[in-house]
Amino acid sequence: MDSQSRGVLSSACAVPPSGPPIEAERGVGAGRLRGMPTAFDVRALESRVRIELDDSLSAADQESIKAHWVDLTHDGAGEPDLVVRAGLGDHSDSSHGSYSVRADSAEALAQRISSDVTIGAIGGLRGEALMLHASAVALDDGRVIGFVGPSGRGKTTASQTLGRIYGYVTDETLAVRADGSVITYPKPLSIGSWPGVKVTEPASTLGLRAAPADGLRLAAIVLLDRRPDIEQPFVESVPIIEALSELIPQTSYLSALERPLRTLLEAILSTGGVRRVVYSEAASLPPLIDGVLREIDDDAPVLTDVARMSERECDCFSGAAERRSDPSLAERPGAFWRATYIDALIVDDSLIVLVSGSAVVLAGVGPTLWLAADGLTEAEFQEIALRELPDPPSGIDAAVVISDAVQSMVEKRILVRT
Repeated sequence: MDSQSRGVLSSACAVPPSGPPIEAERGVGAGRLRGMPTAFDVRALESRVRIELDDSLSAADQESIKAHWVDLTHDGAGEPDLVVRAGLGDHSDSSHGSYSVRADSAEALAQRISSDVTIGAIGGLRGEALMLHASAVALDDGRVIGFVGPSGRGKTTASQTLGRIYGYVTDETLAVRADGSVITYPKPLSIGSWPGVKVTEPASTLGLRAAPADGLRLAAIVLLDRRPDIEQPFVESVPIIEALSELIPQTSYLSALERPLRTLLEAILSTGGVRRVVYSEAASLPPLIDGVLREIDDDAPVLTDVARMSERECDCFSGAAERRSDPSLAERPGAFWRATYIDALIVDDSLIVLVSGSAVVLAGVGPTLWLAADGLTEAEFQEIALRELPDPPSGIDAAVVISDAVQSMVEKRILVRT
């Protein structure tokens, strides 16, 4: 992607991955000894980003912010894919094509710059890589362990602790290509707790080891579960459907991938499944690494693309083609149709439907009903379900179960009714 198409990152459109927005205050920095503007390029994932610091910052503050990026300095010739302009106060550059990142202190500005560079770099890999909200470290042989979780689970602290033993890959975004190769992003670490401004430090200053330069491959995906009352930390296997429900919200641009659900599932299966680490303090993590890398004995699930479901031994598609091609049915009163969705995949006997960045998991009667929904009335749903599914247990009213399942899918917006 060239610099013209990528443009200049505007903080008005970029929300930091964590923490509250930082409000600018007019006149901050007045009377400060100003420095000459500073510009430098850094490597962020596979983007070249130019950071421009204006003269509202003192020379010392400019040098301090520049030093945060010492591990990612890009000195080669060429134009940037992205430009981040930054300074103190609320002044905005009104010239054509110019945008600025503003904050009320140099410390807060450093945090905003780090967030905005990361957001821009993630956008640069949109549709090209699976990106997890994760910290990661690499063993000397190139195996990479990703620690996934929302803000507050201890990803950055885990990076600090494990990065002194293993190679530091990232504390924010783990990018994995379709072949399993990992793109390093050893960004400056933001240290501290929300609320409040975090301190930004480069990995090398913190004594973290550099990851191997080549041959990095995803070896394990770990869900971080930090609990203050855990005396003995442990590693456990996570069922695949449960793991998906936790991983999907911790991805970036998943829907932009060609086959998002299968791409995520294949990444999981290539590592032998998802683990969860339940712990209290980051100091307890190093002894758990062998357990994280130990092979899981669980059977791999069977994946079936929804496009191939008509090949299965199921009559639930009977008449579907005719219904889709009959324009008179589009306004059929009370008919149900599948809503627009991004991706769908059968995992064993469950169906996962990806809509607007979240996943709906269907089990039991749900998959059959959703797959059959091409202009069916509820009575026709009943007919198909009773034909395709085993007899319900004694005392269970199949009609009520089917009606409830259809209503639930409407509420989850994966079915619509005319």
